[in-house]
Amino acid sequence: MKKEHGQVTGIIWRGPDDLAAYQQLRVYAEEHHLTVSAAAKQLVIQALNNTKS
Repeated sequence: MKKEHGQVTGIIWRGPDDLAAYQQLRVYAEEHHLTVSAAAKQLVIQALNNTKS
């Protein structure tokens, strides 16, 4: 797979807002002893499950 500049976990992070979101994700991952990819997946699943309620 060819990654674009700024791509992490399959998501392209560009600009200050994206960088701030990535940094929050990284902190969340560290606090929960997860990789950034696993944390992103967990948060997406949680958000999708919350929209079903």
